Amino acid sequence: MPDATLAAETASTAHNRSFPPHLKIQYTIALFLLRRKSMSLGSWDPKVEAQSTELLLEPDLLLRLVAYSVEERLTQLEQLLSPNDKQRLAGLMKIDFPRWQAAAEPLKDDDLLHLIRFFAVAENLPGWEAGATSPVIPLAKMLRQRGARLDKSLLQWLREVNDNRYLPYGPL
Repeated sequence: MPDATLAAETASTAHNRSFPPHLKIQYTIALFLLRRKSMSLGSWDPKVEAQSTELLLEPDLLLRLVAYSVEERLTQLEQLLSPNDKQRLAGLMKIDFPRWQAAAEPLKDDDLLHLIRFFAVAENLPGWEAGATSPVIPLAKMLRQRGARLDKSLLQWLREVNDNRYLPYGPL
């Protein structure tokens, strides 16, 4: 752990040193990087993120996501989704209600339930955290508008697989 020792040593002597302004900034950045204990979970590609959200909500994609739930493969999402898909599809978590309504309107109630299950589990993937913007919320609202209710067992399951306090009905 030479980096930790160096960080501790430099932190204790930093107050006694006088640095020119540009070196003080470099020193501060270096010290921050030495103290940081986070890890990188992948790479970011701005070209992938810049793709339009309309492309993300294609019917074939939604049916693919439904299939993960139908086939009981939700526990394997981390392995099933490619790194590119994980980054590109994470944008689904930020799409607003009108877009979800337009894209999911032709789907059957069972498909909406499977999408709710998919997104509840997917929100546990790094970078997919959604909070109050979770797609589960507009999908559950669509079901309510159709007169369908989420049964008690699904509500309990949602709480078991996800700790998002806004699911399934959003901020109250």
